[in-house]
Formats: sequence, C-alpha cells, structure tokens
Amino acid sequence: ALELDLRSKHASACKHMKNGKFDKALQEFEAILALILENYGEVHGRVGAALHNVGIANLRAGKLDDAMDATEEAVRIRKLTLGKDDPKVADSLVELGIILLSMKDYSDALEIFFEALELREYEAEDFVLPEDVEESNMKIAKVMNNIGCVNFERGNFKEAKRAFEDAVKLQKSALGETVSDHTASKPGVLTMATTMCNMGYVHLKIAEWTEAANAFEESLAIQKLLLGADNKLILNSLDNMGFAYAMKAANPKAIEVYEELLANQQKSYEQTQLDCAETLRKLVFVRLQVNQYDEALQSLCLVEDIQMENFGEGSKKVLDTQELMGQVNYQVLKYPTIAESAARAINKMNICKACTGSCKEDDADENIHAEHWRPTMPTNSS
Repeated sequence: ALELDLRSKHASACKHMKNGKFDKALQEFEAILALILENYGEVHGRVGAALHNVGIANLRAGKLDDAMDATEEAVRIRKLTLGKDDPKVADSLVELGIILLSMKDYSDALEIFFEALELREYEAEDFVLPEDVEESNMKIAKVMNNIGCVNFERGNFKEAKRAFEDAVKLQKSALGETVSDHTASKPGVLTMATTMCNMGYVHLKIAEWTEAANAFEESLAIQKLLLGADNKLILNSLDNMGFAYAMKAANPKAIEVYEELLANQQKSYEQTQLDCAETLRKLVFVRLQVNQYDEALQSLCLVEDIQMENFGEGSKKVLDTQELMGQVNYQVLKYPTIAESAARAINKMNICKACTGSCKEDDADENIHAEHWRPTMPTNSS
C-alpha cells in the first residue's frame, strides 16, 4: 500500500511540475518525504532522493532558501547512504550549484560545480559502451556549461569562453557535428543549442563579432528544427545575431536578421508593439548605413505610429522619431532613385580624388543624426 501511495504521489507531482504548478508539486514531494521519513528513518537512500526532489520543486517555485536547505541535506544524506563518489551525489551537487548561481553566490557555486565535475569525470572512467560514453559526455558538458555560466555572471569571460567551448565540444562528440531533421529529436540537442548561445554571449562581451554571429547562427539552425518561430529563445538569438552583424558593419546581413526578428515578433502573442518598435529602430539604423532611405522612412513611420499610440503626441520619443523622419525624408526627396544616388556617390569619389584640402561637399549622411539609434547589446544572462 505504501509503494502504491508513493508512486501515485510521485506521478501527481511530476504532472504538476510539467504543467508549471510548482507549489502543488512541492506539496506532493513534501508528502512523499514525510512518508519515507516515517517508514525508513532519517538516514536512508530514499530520503536523499525525496529531499532532492523537494529541492528542485522549491527552486522552480522561486523559494531559493528552502531549495538550498533541502538540496544541501540531500547531498549529505546521499553521501552517507550511497558513498561520496556515487553519481546521484553529483546530481544533487549540480542542483545545489544551480541554486547558488540563482542566489548570485558565485564563489560557492563554482566550488560546488567543480566538485560535481570531478565526480562526473571519475564516473566516466568506467564507461566503455558508446551509448554510455555519450551519456557521460552530455553530463560532463552540462557541468561545464554551468561553470561557464558562473564565470560569465562574474565577468570572467576568458574562463567562461573556455568552459562553453569545452562543453560544446563534448556535446558534439555525443550528438554529432551537425544536427538534421533526423537527429534533432535526440535528447540534449536543444541543450547544445543553448550552450552555443551562451558562447555567443561571451563573444559579444569581448567584441568578437564574427565569432558571435557564427555561434548564434549555428544555434539558430538547431532551434528552428525544434521550436516555433515566435519562441523566446529564437527571438533572443536573432536579436543577438543582428547586433553582432551590425557591430561588424555587415549591414545587409543585419537587415536580413532584424527583418526576420520583426516578422517573428509580429506572430508572437507575448511580444508587444513596443518590442516591435525596438526592432524597427534597429532596422532604421542599419538601413541608413547602406542608404536605404525609402525603407528606413517606412520603418520610421511604423515606429511613430506605435509611439503615438503608447506615449502620445508630443512625447520626447515621438519628437525624436519625427526629427529623424524629417532628415531621412529630405534625403528621399533629394536623391529619389538608386541610379541618382549611385551617380552622386561616383561623382563625389572623383571630386575627392582631385581635392587638395578637406572636402566640404554636402554629404547626405552628415545631415542625418542617427547615432543614438545605433543598436545596443541585448541584455543577456547565461
């Protein structure tokens, strides 16, 4: 009867976890813990497992102090009942590290993750079968990714980069260098895509624009096989990739990426008009870099409409947009066709070659003041 009751409560708790009802799941896991303590005493392997689950439910419910208390006790009980080198000890250590990271206790989190890493690597020494080696590599990669996350949050980007690179290398050794429709459903594929994003965040922080764009592009190829176009991870990756291309002045690519981001945002129920307006602002800037004045003006009109609706006529944001609209509209009227704009550019180049002093010729770009529209680095947390 006890086993049936425990299984029923565990199934109910897992269902609540899957549906995001973490408080209800916590109640079930705590009831399981109480039953196990009553029937097996305090020092038993099943107590460690029950405490581990209580810790996870508390973490998901945002109760970090309670999560830490439960998980620390799970580590202690599992070491006593299973042995210090048991893989389940590593499981609880990883969870404890995640809790400490969430609490911004970076030094202790790093110490715990390195302890977990040592256990994962020790465990891996016994594996021979390819499937066991692959599973082990994925577990080690998870810890390496977590170590990278701690270093990223601490601003230790060199160490973070090394950890993420090592994690992706292990993930690719387990899942393959490339992911296709046939392999996208393998466990851990989306986790690898997330690690690639983390690596991209580091590249952005240290101004490695090309490497950042490549990391997000590789991650996006995987994400698009598994997620909907309006998924938050895809939107975030597109935003970061667009920024990387903008910073390396690959403006046509930046335009392409921001256009895709805008189209996906417009399909999303979670993205607001103001989110779309921010992307339109980025599009305006990169379009101006390649003299796409007509397209930039169209985007500005959309931005103005959204701002008027949200902030009202005469607001600072609206006035700022209208000022740039006037500057861009002047260029559209002054150089209305691509042929005329190209001819002017060639003519200016010939004039400047013959110049002996500084060229004072009226330059279209000098009449546009859009530097404060330049895309800023998205806010990222690994």
